[in-house]
Amino acid sequence: MIKILYMLIATHITIICVTLYLHRGMAHRGITFHPLLNHFMRLWLWLTTGMVTKEWMAVHRAHHRYSDRPGDPHSPVVFGNYNIFLRGVRYYRMALKGGLDTKTYAPDAPSDWIERNVYTPCHYDGIIFLLAANILFFGWWGIVTWLIQIL
Repeated sequence: MIKILYMLIATHITIICVTLYLHRGMAHRGITFHPLLNHFMRLWLWLTTGMVTKEWMAVHRAHHRYSDRPGDPHSPVVFGNYNIFLRGVRYYRMALKGGLDTKTYAPDAPSDWIERNVYTPCHYDGIIFLLAANILFFGWWGIVTWLIQIL
């Protein structure tokens, strides 16, 4: 039961961090958090998603610029609901590899020491660390928990 509760709480925290920190706070600048809460959310997203803040900001801002038209990096109208729902990360990566400029779309992204030296260059290390921690605490069930968190 504790494993399921952990999985539900951890997944919910991730959704809150994406919605409040990345979307409302970073991409739209609609909310500002205390620096400790800000860092907690950055750390949590590093552990659970492997997303780079400036890249997420750039893709989301491009989405608003071209909303549901060609040029929108993750439009369900352009690419289909099925593709965006199940392959959203693929479209996110394709936009960045296709030349979406983070300097143009996210010049105000965090660029402190930890962002430059840990979160951005080692963005997949957090999710690997989370996998190891889940296995340590929950055994093989940790792999299942991790896969659900990543999904």
